[in-house]
Amino acid sequence: MAARNLVPVDKGWAWVIVLGTFGSMAVVVGTLKSFGVLLVELSHRYDAPASLLASSQSLCGWLHLAFAPVSNILCQRFGHRWVVFCGGILSAIGLVATSFVRDIEWFFITYGIITGVGFGLIVATVLVFPSFYFDKKLPLALGLASSGSGMGSFIFPNLMRFLLDEYSVSGCLLILGGILLHICAFALLFRPTSYWRRENIIIKPLDINKKKTWKKDIEMNFKEGEHNELLGENSPCNITSVLGYESTLVPQKGILHSKSLPSLSNASTLYAIRPSNSENNIYPTKIFTNYKLSKRISTPSTKLEERDKNTPKPPIINLAMFKDPLFILVNVGVFLATFGHHNSFNFVPPLADELGFSESEGALSVSIVGITDLIGRVSSGIIGNAFFKRRVKLYIICLLVFSTGSMIVVHINYFYVFIVLCGVLGLTTGGFIGVQISTIADELGRENLSTAWGYVAFTSSFSILINPALSGAIKDSSGSWKNAFRMSSACGFLGSAILLIEIYVRKRLQEKNSAQ
Repeated sequence: MAARNLVPVDKGWAWVIVLGTFGSMAVVVGTLKSFGVLLVELSHRYDAPASLLASSQSLCGWLHLAFAPVSNILCQRFGHRWVVFCGGILSAIGLVATSFVRDIEWFFITYGIITGVGFGLIVATVLVFPSFYFDKKLPLALGLASSGSGMGSFIFPNLMRFLLDEYSVSGCLLILGGILLHICAFALLFRPTSYWRRENIIIKPLDINKKKTWKKDIEMNFKEGEHNELLGENSPCNITSVLGYESTLVPQKGILHSKSLPSLSNASTLYAIRPSNSENNIYPTKIFTNYKLSKRISTPSTKLEERDKNTPKPPIINLAMFKDPLFILVNVGVFLATFGHHNSFNFVPPLADELGFSESEGALSVSIVGITDLIGRVSSGIIGNAFFKRRVKLYIICLLVFSTGSMIVVHINYFYVFIVLCGVLGLTTGGFIGVQISTIADELGRENLSTAWGYVAFTSSFSILINPALSGAIKDSSGSWKNAFRMSSACGFLGSAILLIEIYVRKRLQEKNSAQ
């Protein structure tokens, strides 16, 4: 008889996992994307050019993705909950330490490196953890979880502005460090799937003979699925302990060995053999009792199951994945998409200024991009879960619309049309980012998601370093931000083409395997 899966897939505690991921992403990404609010104050504090401070932000932003492979290795060794918990402590320490430093060199260490590494431990871990609890509703869950970054981007700039006005830079950074400690609370929500693996068989005495029966229930712990074998017919099972010590259970209808027991479903009486309490008596004491069997879900065991201990650890670096053409195509396609979408957040205000709009209109354009990005992440999860069996198709559609919008927006001279197109950019950016994790799971296998996302995130992290520098160089050479948006559009179209090639290659490989 097959073992019953006790993990609450697509229900129950699975949605608590989504809540923890949402909160973690809101705090981390909200802090990252609000750095511009701090930029002027920090330039006065450290007497340093904005370009140097922006470099520290690029370092922190790069580490929050580039650290993904390391986070994956740590999760395999210590578990996701502890990695997120340590990431929350490390990032909080980084921001609290930043509130006290007065030299720009130490700012690079405390904010750029310590906080960046803490963010890297958090983001890569929380984004893949819902895949352990969701199956059919995974795209919806990941869309809701990743929408936390949009919520954080919307709330934290205003919060940070208020904290700067009330408590200055040091007080603002100190309070933000305290806020980041809430990630440790979110980490406690990430129960490992092993939490749900054990069941108890409860042996309850019958009050037939009060003198010979126990008044207390006897609780027996079995491995996953063994209660089914125990209650089934002609199925041997292992009973390891009764009342916390090694025991031999003997049904009345036959003598059974301690390590190879047939079904107890027809037995009505147990003998529990246990050592005598007397030091002089070398013979065990036999207790006779009637019993009935029932089962319940138990609390998690602190020790790993024996079969988990015997399971070989996955390799630190999965070289076979780099030989997979599907992985290479997905990796390159996601990198190009990530590279292109940075312009929609970073350079909309200077583009609005170049097109003749006011500063307030430019700020409104950024807010439009942020709120529609949030809507796009949530709606893409719902749409992807309802209408797409393979989310890569939705990813490509959103990326194509985004690329088309980036190409058109540079020619708009009417503000209301401009903000509509900014809304399209935000909506479609949130669309393909919202289904990015589920796309990787669909194309590369859910069992490979943690490792694959670690490598993809590491590759995509370089876009954070390259895009601002390259876009700035294009602006300096051409005198216009329009060409930077055209570059973004070209990257989006190229990424879409590569993902279409991946679909074709997958189809050919499936036909080849079926022919064999």
